[in-house]
Amino acid sequence: MPNRSAPALDHVSPITQHLFRLAPYALICLALLVRLHGLTFQSLWRDEVDAICFAQAPLLPDLPQTALSFTPTCPPSIPDLLAAFTQPGFNGPLYFLILRGAIGLFGYSEFALRFFSLLCGVMSVALIITLGTRLFKRAVGLIAGTLLTLSAYQVWYSQETKMYALLTLLTLASIYFLRRAVEEGRLRFWMGVVVCTSLAMGSHILAALLIPVQVVLFLLWWPHSRQHLIAGAISLACVTLPYLPVGVDRLKWAFEPAATGFAPYTLGDMLSVLGQAYTRGFFSSFDGQIVALATGLATALAIFGLLSIDLPARPASRLDRLLTRLSVFAWALIPTLAIALVSINRPLFTDRYLIWIQPAFYLAVALGVYALWAWIKPLGALAWMALLIVNTDGLLMQATTPFKSDFRSAARAIERAIQPDDLLVFQIPHVRHTFDYYFRQPYQATGGPYTNYPGDFNGYQSHDDAVLEEIQPMFAGQHTVWLVSSEAAMWDARNLLQRWLETNGEVTFRAEYPQVQVTRYELSGK
Repeated sequence: MPNRSAPALDHVSPITQHLFRLAPYALICLALLVRLHGLTFQSLWRDEVDAICFAQAPLLPDLPQTALSFTPTCPPSIPDLLAAFTQPGFNGPLYFLILRGAIGLFGYSEFALRFFSLLCGVMSVALIITLGTRLFKRAVGLIAGTLLTLSAYQVWYSQETKMYALLTLLTLASIYFLRRAVEEGRLRFWMGVVVCTSLAMGSHILAALLIPVQVVLFLLWWPHSRQHLIAGAISLACVTLPYLPVGVDRLKWAFEPAATGFAPYTLGDMLSVLGQAYTRGFFSSFDGQIVALATGLATALAIFGLLSIDLPARPASRLDRLLTRLSVFAWALIPTLAIALVSINRPLFTDRYLIWIQPAFYLAVALGVYALWAWIKPLGALAWMALLIVNTDGLLMQATTPFKSDFRSAARAIERAIQPDDLLVFQIPHVRHTFDYYFRQPYQATGGPYTNYPGDFNGYQSHDDAVLEEIQPMFAGQHTVWLVSSEAAMWDARNLLQRWLETNGEVTFRAEYPQVQVTRYELSGK
């Protein structure tokens, strides 16, 4: 590892210093523009409409619901929504309560529903710049801020009506306040740690892993934190004791073997999925090998930053610098290792649940870029630009490629041709609520049958012919049937509903949209 010190970036021309002062504001503006572009391009999908449903729960059990229908999993009232926080399998209610207020203020448009996530994404850029500057120096904060600004993955969730952009922001705020608290010991910073951590846990169950992260950071920042042991203990008590009864039950639940619907992943698989998501987002026009090289480059830069002992940083001693760099890796690795451990018996991994460790990854990469630039300037600049190009490509792809289930287009197509006596059949039934967001006129509807019960008939409870006979009464006296199908395999893997309709009807309209299929059948003999 080279011992060559970084160039004196603090001793630059007045113009460069002025540009450095303006750079954070330019990045924040760019983050806003990037997230505004294509904010409503993707149709709302069922998870987003579920969030709207939760947000509209009536204040009391006996009050009627507002606007949209409830989904089968939605609690019937605000008290039940709050109570769901103590039940395994439910996330905290905070985001839904915030969304409730946003709906009341701004309405139900796609733009209004997603704008709060956009604001969280923009504020996260401001915070990672500030945190990177405090932990290391302004150049590292700006590099990390640029990566987060153009992160296709972060932009995706800044354009979704879910809690993940909020979770990223609260994590950044919590760790920033912790650093300020151990450095300065002021009450307001300890309060910031408690409030932001509690709000994060109120937004997503796995944000509880932020607590062990903070404990390890407190220990790694020992040259500063040793003067604030009592304040740190009180802060830890405030974010653990109120939730201890719920936490103990959930901890027992987490280690009980069970099928969860999540695919099992090894730790290596998890790291690979996260690395690719953080490097290029969900799409890429580049060859898979190029994406793999970019992911490897980002990982190598992060490790290079860790090992660059002489990298300048705010702490004066070499030990302080090393411990500060290690704290970034602890932030990224502790939650990942914890989920890998739990997933041995109860698979829980999905990449978005760990979105709040992405800023740590970018800070580590920024350290590597800066260290490489300090060693060989052109090489550092090329590495940084390569990562930005791959991420920007992902941004452009997701802004121009429909990916989420496109019920917007499906609803418009049906609206143009539906007749009052037509029947709409939804497979899976749950997607009807997403369809209803876009289709605001009365219609007849039913849900498709669930046929995936396990049993002895080729793995299923009922023989195909028996299920087909049970389907027939659903359409007694019906002439025209519209089948709206999305994710149908999770409900009817054998496609028995569609098979019955194909056998007993004539297809008069068929359209394919991203993750949604619409087919109109004229049934024979009716």
